[in-house]
Amino acid sequence: MDLGSQLKRQREQQHLTQQGLADQLHVTRQTVSRWENGNTYPNLDTLVELSECLAISLDKLLKSDQPKTVPVVQKISRDVRLKRRYRRWLIGIGVGVAVILALLATFSWGHRQQVAIIDRVNPFLRTQQGYTVLPAHQTKLTVDTFVADDPFGSGSWLHVTTGQHGSTNRWALVRHRGAYVSGVRLVTQHQIPLPMREQAGRVYLKYSPRADGPRSSWRFWN
Repeated sequence: MDLGSQLKRQREQQHLTQQGLADQLHVTRQTVSRWENGNTYPNLDTLVELSECLAISLDKLLKSDQPKTVPVVQKISRDVRLKRRYRRWLIGIGVGVAVILALLATFSWGHRQQVAIIDRVNPFLRTQQGYTVLPAHQTKLTVDTFVADDPFGSGSWLHVTTGQHGSTNRWALVRHRGAYVSGVRLVTQHQIPLPMREQAGRVYLKYSPRADGPRSSWRFWN
C-alpha cells in the first residue's frame, strides 16, 4: 500500500474528514487530498505530525509494498538533497553578491578618501593625463594642486610630487589613476595644448573646502 492509500485508510479509521485532518496539521483540505491521491507528499516534519495524528508509526506509514512504486522515503531523500544543493547555490550567490558589494564600497570609500593604493587597483578607474600649475615659490616637493583632466574643467585635487621646478617650467603634466599618481613631468606653459592652458591656470591656488567642495566624489569610476 502506498503512502496516499495508507493516509486515507488511517484517516478514515480515526473517523477524520480531510478537512479535520487538515485543521490539525494547519494545511488546506486540498493539500490533504493531493497527498491521498499521490500527487504530492508531505515533508519530513509533517510526516511526524501525521504519524501522531493518525496513531500510526512512521515506519509503517512510509512502508510501501508495491515493488514498482518508488518508495516515499527515496522521494523525500532526493527532495532533501535537491534543497540542500539549492541552498548551497543560494549561499554561494549570496556570498558572491556580498563580496562584490564590499569591493564596490571599498572602491567608493577609497576614491572618496583618496587612498592611492586602493585607486591603483580599482578596475573602474582609467589612467588619465592632466595639467596643473605649481606654486611660484616652492617650499615642498609634494604639492597639493588641482589637476585638470579635460578642457571642460573636470579634474580633482591631488598630492603631486614634482621635484624642483623653476619660474618657467612651473606647470606639470600628471598621469594618474584616481589619487594614484604614476608619473609627473614638468613643462612650460607653451608646451600645454591651447585648450588646456585655461584649465591649468597661471596662478596656484590652495585647496579650500568651502570654495572647491569635496576633493573627490563617492563615485568609484571615471
